[in-house]
Amino acid sequence: MPPPPLALSPALPSELLTYVLTHQIYPTTLLICQPRNVFLTSLLSSIPQPIQRQPPPPETHLPDPEDEDPPPRHPLLIPTLHQIATSRSVNVVFIPTVSHLRAYLSVFPPPTENASPPEPKLDKPGKEVPLLVVYGLVDLHRDTSEWSAQGFGNSVASLVEAGRRGDRKIVVIEEKKEEDSSYVVEGEEVERKPGWKVWDERVPMLNGNIRRAGFESEESAWSGRTIEIGRIYARWFRFGRGDWDLEE
Repeated sequence: MPPPPLALSPALPSELLTYVLTHQIYPTTLLICQPRNVFLTSLLSSIPQPIQRQPPPPETHLPDPEDEDPPPRHPLLIPTLHQIATSRSVNVVFIPTVSHLRAYLSVFPPPTENASPPEPKLDKPGKEVPLLVVYGLVDLHRDTSEWSAQGFGNSVASLVEAGRRGDRKIVVIEEKKEEDSSYVVEGEEVERKPGWKVWDERVPMLNGNIRRAGFESEESAWSGRTIEIGRIYARWFRFGRGDWDLEE
């Protein structure tokens, strides 16, 4: 029996890949709910690129190269043997629509993932299980007819069933946005935490609800009852902070 599904705080694409490479156990599957070009663009923007130095003008005194420290490189840009080996055992699938997601989950796991693990096997010993990581599940439903508690419930139920069928630990992570920073009070201290605004968004209960114009608040813009996305997820998931938040 796999562990209960886990919903982590939103992450940048680079933080997502670092998490998967760190925690993956063969066979791990990463579902990216974005077109491939959109994700790669976001990934490049989230990784600091080394600055290329311009050649000095003629007759300029050149500093000793040993006196200058090279700029630090992002860990994803360093091709270590462990990173190369683990990346080859992660199955990455790009999911453009809700229909594609449900179709993929209905036949999960694919037959190719039932094969023997690659050699040499670098998995960590212990009780860890393979992962089924989904990135951007909320945004995949946004601005579609499935933007409702009914639509989310159908997708999440399919995801949980696929994880149980494939004996995978399910982890869902949303993409971190600039506005994903808020102040929360813990005791007498105010701490700046990124990430949880997405779970406070409200959606209508049923598919096909009409959104009424002329209202400022999200809740009153929908006809009928609404519910927070976090409450929908809480039926199946427990919530936690990602490694990227713990390091801050």
